Amino acid sequence: MRRFWLTILLLTCSPAWSQTIVASVEPLAKVLRGLYGPEVEVLTLLQANQNPHQLALSPRQALLVKQADLMVWLGTSVEAPLAPLVARRGEPSIALLDLAGVVRREGGAHEHDEHDDHDHDHHREHAHSGDDAYLDPHLWLSVNNMLVLSDAVAAALPEGLADQQPGAWRVQAEQFQPRWRARLAPLAQVPWLTYHHPWGYLTDPLGLAEPVVVSEQLDAGPGSRRFVALAAQIREQGVQCMIREPEARMAMLARLCPDCRTEALDPLGRDQPELDYLAWLEHLGQGFERCLQGAL
Repeated sequence: MRRFWLTILLLTCSPAWSQTIVASVEPLAKVLRGLYGPEVEVLTLLQANQNPHQLALSPRQALLVKQADLMVWLGTSVEAPLAPLVARRGEPSIALLDLAGVVRREGGAHEHDEHDDHDHDHHREHAHSGDDAYLDPHLWLSVNNMLVLSDAVAAALPEGLADQQPGAWRVQAEQFQPRWRARLAPLAQVPWLTYHHPWGYLTDPLGLAEPVVVSEQLDAGPGSRRFVALAAQIREQGVQCMIREPEARMAMLARLCPDCRTEALDPLGRDQPELDYLAWLEHLGQGFERCLQGAL
């Protein structure tokens, strides 16, 4: 009898309606958690211990994609392993790259000399859009892209949105870029170093200088000639600020710039799971500010 009443209590206390949204990467999930109330569960597909540049999904993750009420991902050209799973879904899906108005950054050709540590059969982080350009996949670091996404998900799944959303979220998000651009303006010309430069969607609109980039690809290190040239460039430009991604080759960076002030920041937000998207952007802005100020 006690078990019977316990079951009744659980049923009456449980929400009568619930939905699950699965986001491919943590920053997308951070945006969604800021938009929806407790009746909507937001899950991140990519786990913190998984390499985003060598995406291999477990059976459980494949099942999450299949069963989600809404799947939010970047799109085929940057998350190709997800494409067949999303194509078989019966419920709605949103690919960020399919939305009108999304900002896309393209870089130049990859530069490697004959000594680069480069596995040509490896899955590439950057999706090539041609022989001489690639699409930078770090689209979530653009506030404008996340504003586009907020409207799309609100239209696709209006049930469960928190009070005054997505309008209230949009108002706060639109304040980030002008405020931080003004705050970082005195540091705009300070040189800085990064391993493979995932930061362009964030730093370009904020007016920061183009960094010294060690490698265009995270899984390829500079050969001996490139290393010597980089070390000379760092000395000539007086680089004293290093933004270090979690997958960067730390020993190599330390050799290149032993006197650099280092800020460890994760472009995927895996080190700050408790922060929502806008608070996480503040964390990134503060990290850049500390590093650049320390380099003066």
